[in-house]
Amino acid sequence: MTFAATGRKRKIYGVDFSGAKDAGRKIWISEGVAERGKLILLKCYPAYDLVPGKLKGRDVCLSALRELIISNKNSVFGMDFPFSLPQQLMSGKDWYSFVSDFPHEYHSADEFRRAMQIAGGNTELKRLTDVEVKAPFSIYNLWVYKQTYYGIRDVVHPLVTSKKVCALPIQEPQEDKPWLMEICPASTLKSEDLYITYKGKSEKEKNTREYILDEMLHKGITVTDEIRKKIIDNKDGDGLDSFIAAYATFRSVRILDDVIGKLPDIYLREGYTFF
Repeated sequence: MTFAATGRKRKIYGVDFSGAKDAGRKIWISEGVAERGKLILLKCYPAYDLVPGKLKGRDVCLSALRELIISNKNSVFGMDFPFSLPQQLMSGKDWYSFVSDFPHEYHSADEFRRAMQIAGGNTELKRLTDVEVKAPFSIYNLWVYKQTYYGIRDVVHPLVTSKKVCALPIQEPQEDKPWLMEICPASTLKSEDLYITYKGKSEKEKNTREYILDEMLHKGITVTDEIRKKIIDNKDGDGLDSFIAAYATFRSVRILDDVIGKLPDIYLREGYTFF
């Protein structure tokens, strides 16, 4: 069986990630299944729903997210954060060594950003994949560096070094483990010509969320009225981002046979964004 065929049988998760102190409020997760070439969205919820007492703190919610991943072996998770750095900033390391050493080299998100700025000569370098998918920011830009730091330190590092997941396409998919894929909702929206402002509490932004969602539903996605309302009413747009992440993951599993084992080595160090 091909990688793509195996992937189509897996449950789909889209994760809009955050490294904020109240990450449980900002991280949203969409769950779905693929049936007859379409994505059926089953759930959409903030990460604090995974935590007893609905605590929103970063540590407890990232722990709950890790548990969600490892307890769903027959699944593929589209994660909205970078899995690696521009190769110029990796000190010649291969990807696994970089991930293994990451928490020991950078003891805080701010220390990580300062180190990247210095190593990058006070310029914001991008990975090849960032350029190709038109990612809005460098992975250590002020707006996303915490997302990068906590995503690698608290998700990729513990799960990869314990061999509980496969990070695609750097690692080859294994049937008995969850798969992680790096995605970027902004890049997905750009590819669909839907990259317009939708985050905010105004009526205009709410209407834009509704417009984007309805446009995406024409692409073979099914949601209930309850989920649709939940996504539109989420003023920060995190619910919509997780929905887009699920869609990007859903359509990306179809091309795995064109990606796994066929990419230049730079993607096996810097990572690869599915969109």
